[in-house]
Amino acid sequence: MNTRFIRTGVISLGVIAASLLTTLGFSAMPARAQRNNNTIIADGRLTQAEYSPANAPVLVRGTVSPAVRDVQAFLRQRGFYYGTIDGIYGPNTYSAVLVFQRSRNLTPDGRIAASTWESLIDASNRNAPVGYTNLSRYSANTAPVLKLGSQGQAVRDIQKYLKRKGYYTGTVDGIYGRATATSVEAFQQRNTNLGNDGIVGRRTWDVILDGVS
Repeated sequence: MNTRFIRTGVISLGVIAASLLTTLGFSAMPARAQRNNNTIIADGRLTQAEYSPANAPVLVRGTVSPAVRDVQAFLRQRGFYYGTIDGIYGPNTYSAVLVFQRSRNLTPDGRIAASTWESLIDASNRNAPVGYTNLSRYSANTAPVLKLGSQGQAVRDIQKYLKRKGYYTGTVDGIYGRATATSVEAFQQRNTNLGNDGIVGRRTWDVILDGVS
């Protein structure tokens, strides 16, 4: 068979494949995303320069794009998402977005539009160190049970701890509100021996204190 004919056919197939990828939204992979074998790796950073809330793409269930992949990487770093970073907005990504939205007191609709983009970028930019909190003063056997409605220094210390770990992005105000409870749930989900009830009871205190001892 004529080798020139084969070469021409291969090039044509390559052009067609590139066109299909462009149609699907994968024409340009972000510079900070790399391909390792068959896995896409993103670093979990969401910046205003790349995703301005005013013009960032609206992401909903069924969307397939590099933007979804970046959101998945960010949410996985923060303990909201545990699925594959594949750029496909499926049910696991949808559930993770709902949890994130609740943690930021946003309407939990699973739709990543301007307000959710703004919160995602804000949370990604919160890299400043949080004030040190001395949890060694607490014992799992004597520490207070913290739940919705709790207030005081113990709540403030837990908020600081969760903020340093990337689970909590709200204000360190010593008030155990919905955002604090949701961040506790996200922390608990990372520990298979804890039930994710959003309550800092003895077992959750034990895991936290064991991690800082």
